[in-house]
Amino acid sequence: MSELDFDVVVIGAGIAGLGCASLLASRGLRVIVYERLPYIGGRATTMSFRGYTIDTGLHALSRGDVSTVAELLSTIGKRVELAAWSEGVNVWEDNRWQDITEYREIRPSHNEDFKKVIKALFEITYPEIDGLDNTSLREWMEGITENQEVYDFFSYLGMMITTLTDWNEMAASEIIYEMKKNLEVKGTLLTAGFPKGGSINLVNPMAEVVRENGGMILTGTGVDEVLIENGKVVGVAVEQPMGDAPKNFEPWLVHETNFLRTDTVICAVPIWSLENLLSTDELPSWFTSKIDSLSGETSAAIGYLLGLDEILWEDRKYRVSMSLPQTGLPLQCYAPSNFDPTTAPEGKFFISMGCPCEPENAFDKWWVRKGLDILWDDLAQLFPHFEDHVEWVLPARYIGIDGIARKPGMVGKYKPDIKASGVQGLYFAGDTYRGRGVGMNSAAESAIMCIERVLRDKALK
Repeated sequence: MSELDFDVVVIGAGIAGLGCASLLASRGLRVIVYERLPYIGGRATTMSFRGYTIDTGLHALSRGDVSTVAELLSTIGKRVELAAWSEGVNVWEDNRWQDITEYREIRPSHNEDFKKVIKALFEITYPEIDGLDNTSLREWMEGITENQEVYDFFSYLGMMITTLTDWNEMAASEIIYEMKKNLEVKGTLLTAGFPKGGSINLVNPMAEVVRENGGMILTGTGVDEVLIENGKVVGVAVEQPMGDAPKNFEPWLVHETNFLRTDTVICAVPIWSLENLLSTDELPSWFTSKIDSLSGETSAAIGYLLGLDEILWEDRKYRVSMSLPQTGLPLQCYAPSNFDPTTAPEGKFFISMGCPCEPENAFDKWWVRKGLDILWDDLAQLFPHFEDHVEWVLPARYIGIDGIARKPGMVGKYKPDIKASGVQGLYFAGDTYRGRGVGMNSAAESAIMCIERVLRDKALK
């Protein structure tokens, strides 16, 4: 009988954590997942609010049924259920909404410079894409064309992929990878499917597989420390609040600690949370320096979730702007109720929107409050008379939208590896580690890469 309590401990129950756990459990390994929040899903969380079904972010699944998330689910015998597909993009230009292909006359049939870019996307190989990890979208585009209309078009797509607004700061490899994948499997530069019933239905099947195969998922329970001895993982320390402690004492100081024995731990938490789990004494100094340097590099946004008593538009298009009239911020916006009518009561309308901003601004509550007030005035211009139909408003702030900001020198090979250097049995998964793709696909690819490495290492023991 094994002296270990579990073969693998996974910390974090988002797409990456549950993806790892389900892949391992389906192969017969004894797995336990710890999640400090009282629910699973991480950022891919869905909840009910006043008769609406809402995701807490602008969740769409790039490439839908042929996405990396779909690949992971297929491996564990599950599949993605989509409500609908996106139908394109409308942009706010010249004080009106217009289709992105029309406002700059970007059509392959008559725009030779546009065709040059599409040809380059088809011809570039994935190893060549990897070689662009330190190249900006601007640098790559300028090597193909000088057409300003084409620049504007791909800057919009780049903003939607990276949540960044300056094409000097957009990593070419991430954008090219996503557009090339979409062209290969869907015949278009960017498309997305919307999970039926919300993004939680992408992680629920993973949780089912874990439990069906004897694994455990503990929510509301955080891991205090990954225990490492002589360069090897030996277990985790799990803290439980002392239920009868006096109210004046802080729970993180007054607790009872349980120890769990394992030789393999997967940290499926963002890199900026690692300092709460790992002692720097057990890790190489270069690794901790890299983590420290990247921890502040993420993306953020402010915005609103809105419930309306009237349908403002009926198409399934994104609505985007590179610079709103008054805030000067970019906008990403869509109506989930147009994609999945079950997300809103009959005859009602649900809008989800976010304006990318600098993380330091998003951490400043006074800046956020002022920005949201000005954004409300922008919305009155973009959607006249919408205020007359608002039933409820949820102001929102998003930090850590896409993991590490997808800037040159911070993507691909520059991201932390899925295996800890110098520590046997310690692995990482999630969108702040190796793996490409938009949002949830990045987390899923990281999980797949992580488990391939874990299984290979265990086979060598």
